[in-house]
Amino acid sequence: MLSSIGVGSTAAAGGAVAIQWILKDGIGEIGKLFFIERFARSFDSHPKTWKLVGEVASLSGAFLQLCTVLAPSSWFLGLASTGYALRSIHFSIFGATHMTFTRNFALKGNVGDLVAKDDSQMSVSHLSGLLLGVTLLSFSPSPVFLFSMFGILTPIHFAMTIALLRAANFEVLNQTTLSVICSMFVKTGNVPSMHDIKPHVKTFGEWIKNKEEIAAIDIAAEASAITHLGSILAILKEENYLLSIPETRTSTIHIPLHTSATPHDVIRATLHATHFHHHLFNTPTSPPSTSQPSSPTSPMGGRTGQSASTERALALLAESKRWTEARFPQFISDVDYKDWQSDAVFWGDSGRRVEWPR
Repeated sequence: MLSSIGVGSTAAAGGAVAIQWILKDGIGEIGKLFFIERFARSFDSHPKTWKLVGEVASLSGAFLQLCTVLAPSSWFLGLASTGYALRSIHFSIFGATHMTFTRNFALKGNVGDLVAKDDSQMSVSHLSGLLLGVTLLSFSPSPVFLFSMFGILTPIHFAMTIALLRAANFEVLNQTTLSVICSMFVKTGNVPSMHDIKPHVKTFGEWIKNKEEIAAIDIAAEASAITHLGSILAILKEENYLLSIPETRTSTIHIPLHTSATPHDVIRATLHATHFHHHLFNTPTSPPSTSQPSSPTSPMGGRTGQSASTERALALLAESKRWTEARFPQFISDVDYKDWQSDAVFWGDSGRRVEWPR
């Protein structure tokens, strides 16, 4: 890259070279900031996916920086800054997700010991890489040789990344695992283990394989996403969450969370929403007997007339609430017994919380 920008050439002005080199880093850092602002919320909920994205970004950035050897000097700033931005994104993702992987491999809770040894391994790798790189450049600095070595080393790097992702099994509940666990519990009455959910997830276990079979849930939604709010508050006002009524099987169930909601409330809300969705679209259309009022009073006063389909949905919502109250203690106990970590749920929400009258 230094050669492509003109270092060593008698025609190159030192100030111009320095300015382009600094601009490369500055533009790259700005690009990284936009990326973090957009995607950082899901780093905890999908660490494996983002680890893979980070490694692809790193390799792509290195390739663009290598392309400055062949491109005209006028292209240097665009290629170099884009490459630097991609590699900066990789470093950000690495810092955000690396501790998740470290905790996974610290089987005896020895996180500090593992971090120290991991850092020493990276130091040895970096020093070995520098030595190998300088040695290889002494044979030939030609573009053909550089691109050939890059083509050989890149698949090795990528294959080792895939091996890491396949070896790591996270016990932390995220959006995918919690949705699958709740769906299987509603259908079978049993909490699945990490091995049991593998047929239902894809891409290293962080995405649902058959989305149409599992309720689509939006945690920490805005209260404005709830229709028939007065009727739903009459049923769920003592809970730390509210549920919207999905219009179709593929519609999203929006779940506003109360300001006092805990991780267990998120788990409970997901279980309730899953059971509600399952019975809303898998029971006869005739509404079950219920003591729920047909025209409840809204929080703003007045009566809220309901259609027959809405009355049925509200009745099933109240029935699902009773089911959840009865089953949740055993459910959360089984979740802990199957080695899932229930004291935190990484859903990737924006932290939005709502208050409503009790």
